[in-house]
Amino acid sequence: MPTQYVTLKQSEPDFSRFLWGLNESDKRAVPVRTYNVGTPEECVTFELKNISEISRPGVFVFVASLIKLRSFILILLPLFFVLVKTQVQGTFNDPLGGALAALACVFLFAGLNIRNDMNDHISGYDRVNLDAALKPIRRGWVTAKQLSKYSLISIGVAGVLAVPVVLLHLELLKVLGLSLVMFFAGRFAKRNSYKHQHFGEIVLFMLAGPALVSGYQLSLGAGLDTEALAFGVLWGSAVLFLVQVNNFSHIMTSSQSGITNTMTKLGFDISQKFLLLEWAGMIVAWLLFQGFFGHHVLSAPGTIVLVLCSVPLFQALLNIRSPMGSSLQTIRKKAHIAFLALSIDLVAENLVRLWL
Repeated sequence: MPTQYVTLKQSEPDFSRFLWGLNESDKRAVPVRTYNVGTPEECVTFELKNISEISRPGVFVFVASLIKLRSFILILLPLFFVLVKTQVQGTFNDPLGGALAALACVFLFAGLNIRNDMNDHISGYDRVNLDAALKPIRRGWVTAKQLSKYSLISIGVAGVLAVPVVLLHLELLKVLGLSLVMFFAGRFAKRNSYKHQHFGEIVLFMLAGPALVSGYQLSLGAGLDTEALAFGVLWGSAVLFLVQVNNFSHIMTSSQSGITNTMTKLGFDISQKFLLLEWAGMIVAWLLFQGFFGHHVLSAPGTIVLVLCSVPLFQALLNIRSPMGSSLQTIRKKAHIAFLALSIDLVAENLVRLWL
């Protein structure tokens, strides 16, 4: 059967239906080319695939790609750090609250990851910034409408799990209230969310760092302390760096498509220097954190590993001369290696800390 294509403009009535996957029940509209994204002249070419001919993988691969399982280190490591810290300090007072809060974080993160893919598809970010990531919506396995439903269910489960934790620890209301204000203020500030605004990623820094760490520590009945907040700042900064490196790797296609974020606003040359200084600042922050809160014998090997794994990243950022070619993706890979070194250092140090 010959391949079917349909090209629609934003002004046409079927445009939104095709984008959300609400076309014929036996066919799935998969975007293959997008022009003038985010403007009234936006135009998308869809490939119409028979649903019966779409090969969906096994349940595990499908769910793992749907919720971005590989990215769960971003929440699991902070939870692990807080759990070990409170156990060592003898302030772990509420196992039930901690278990429910951890489950709530997992479901919330899964729901937000799913919704992020939906938003990036509808806004056009993922339709113009193509990469090798396994995106179910790009493969035609699901529609944007289905993603919206899945995300709401996952976020709803997280909310149900969080209710008893909040009732047990009312001080969590302050953290949750502030987090919700930041999230919705950033979400509604622009159609493509806070991630794609000039320095709007500061919201992500707060949510992935200080808010997550302090909220989980409160759910364990441990109260707040300087070490937890300092770690939240360190971890939030590392997550923020990953987001900005990802945006930098798509800086040319994003700029051509009119997508705005910190990298596109700064431009290629300044963004290159910005990322250099940002990761150098991360290493300084790591040294300060270890100096104040780390075990001096344990922190030295981790610091050496982090610096050694950061050298290729610095070299790649210093040597890049153009936003074209594969150099940007190379920088992204080296940034992930440096981030992974930071994560392994933290896990190893805390395992030894727990054993001692």
